[in-house]
This record gives sequence, structure tokens and C-alpha cells, in this order.
Amino acid sequence: MSFSIMIGTILLLFPGLFLAASFLFFIFAVAVEDRGLIGSLKRSWGLARGSRLKLGLLVVVSALFGGLLGGVGSLLDLAGMAVVSDVVTVVLTTVFFLPYYAIIASAYLQLRDGRDAPNRSTATPVDASQTPEL
Repeated sequence: MSFSIMIGTILLLFPGLFLAASFLFFIFAVAVEDRGLIGSLKRSWGLARGSRLKLGLLVVVSALFGGLLGGVGSLLDLAGMAVVSDVVTVVLTTVFFLPYYAIIASAYLQLRDGRDAPNRSTATPVDASQTPEL
């Protein structure tokens, strides 16, 4: 019984991590490149090619921290401190996930602009002159 659970977990976990790393840039392809559903999935898949192991590490760190946040929130709820639980969860989520999404955005820009781009490590200003007003 435990062997079959272990095999099932492996067969579920590794493909899930692979797909999460492969489609990590989906939202950036939608928001930045204005692609549709299928185009964004294809773009994210292409951008992740060759970097899935590193991106998978980002997914694992995010999952571990999310699980830790869920555990802390649940423990505080069980202790009868629902308001404290909400405040701690919001603060810790903000402290972790804001830099996390900045790291993912940086990875997206590096992969989008190419690995061998000469100015990849230097900040270049964004030209917003062609951006339409909302």
C-alpha cells in the first residue's frame, strides 16, 4: 500500500513541477506581450526551455513557503486568534511574494531578451512613448 502511494506521489509531483515551471511565464505573455490563451502557453513553454530546473526550484520554494504560511495561519486560527492569523498571513505573504514575483519578472525579461544579450545585467530605461493611454 505505501509503495503504491509513493509511486503515485512521484507520478503526480514531478509532472506537476515540470508543468508549473514550463508555464511560469504564462501571465507575463498575456500581460506584456498581449497574447491569447494558446499563444501564451506556447510562449511560456518556449521561454522556459533550457531553464526548467532553475524555474522548478523557484516553484518548489514558493510551494514550501505557501505551505508554511498555510500552517501558521491554521495554527493561529486554531488558537482562537483569527485576526492575528489574518494579519500575519497578509504580512508574510507580502514580504515573500512581492520579491518572488520580482524575481520571476526578472527571469522573464532575461529569457525574453536572450541569454547572450550584452546589456542583460544593466538597467535600461523603458520607452513608454508608444504606450496607449487607458
